[in-house]
Amino acid sequence: MPRQETGIKGDRLVAYAAVSPMLATMLCLVAVPAISVFAISVQRVSTFGDSTEFAGFDNFASVIADPMFRLTLWNTAVWVFGSVALELTLGLGFALVLHQKFFLRSIIRTVILVPYLIPTVVAVLTWRFMFHDIVGILNYALESVHLIAGPILWLNSPSTAMISVIMIGVWKFFPFSCLAILAILQTIPQEQYEAAQIDGAGSWQIFWRITLPHILPVFLLTALLRTIWAFNKFDIIYLLTGGGPLNATTTLPVMVYLKAFVDFDFGQAAAVAVITFLIMTALMVLYMLLMRKAERNQ
Repeated sequence: MPRQETGIKGDRLVAYAAVSPMLATMLCLVAVPAISVFAISVQRVSTFGDSTEFAGFDNFASVIADPMFRLTLWNTAVWVFGSVALELTLGLGFALVLHQKFFLRSIIRTVILVPYLIPTVVAVLTWRFMFHDIVGILNYALESVHLIAGPILWLNSPSTAMISVIMIGVWKFFPFSCLAILAILQTIPQEQYEAAQIDGAGSWQIFWRITLPHILPVFLLTALLRTIWAFNKFDIIYLLTGGGPLNATTTLPVMVYLKAFVDFDFGQAAAVAVITFLIMTALMVLYMLLMRKAERNQ
């Protein structure tokens, strides 16, 4: 027994030694910047950052009292939940279709990943040309079939800018949801489907009783990942609209950028970043609870 315990302790030491470089790297790349942001959020930082003054929670109070913050929070909710809901819906639908056997299935599975593989800058520039009110192909196509009487200002109108941004985000990122759900669909035993069909179960009953319980944990995990990434998404929105028009597409990450590098108010920018982190943490806890409930029900 003593030799066995010594061996176990030795294995643990080897394991700790193996993961310690990764932990040190994570500490430098994640923990140190996070602590710095928290520290800046309770300070008044001069324009060029050469002097600071402790401000307590004044930055948070100023941010929360700002009507711009409430508008930004609403825009963020619309962007995140609108895009994630559509991505998951499309991803689930395409995954169910691609799980079936049909001609050219392998080629279509490959083609559907193309939007996710295209660099963001390339995708944004392409869509900006497509959304152009004069030379854009989208307006031309809609006018050709007489669905609109005149050009729509897709990215230059407050009423359509957020819808346009969500459309592009869904187009680019729904293949990730599709791939994740398709992967878990392929692990469901075929015998369960055959037994259900023998018992006379319909397509909806099979989906509700067999498919959904199996894919629910992965579905919720995908929703969690996409929510976190959408909350942090900056490049698509900023490259498309810069947060405009009239702040109609300004989200929390864009607001952090504008506060820091346009207004040069680094304290309030850090406060917005901390608030964003707290919201994401709350959503992550909620998703984890739902995932644990789904796993218990399996």
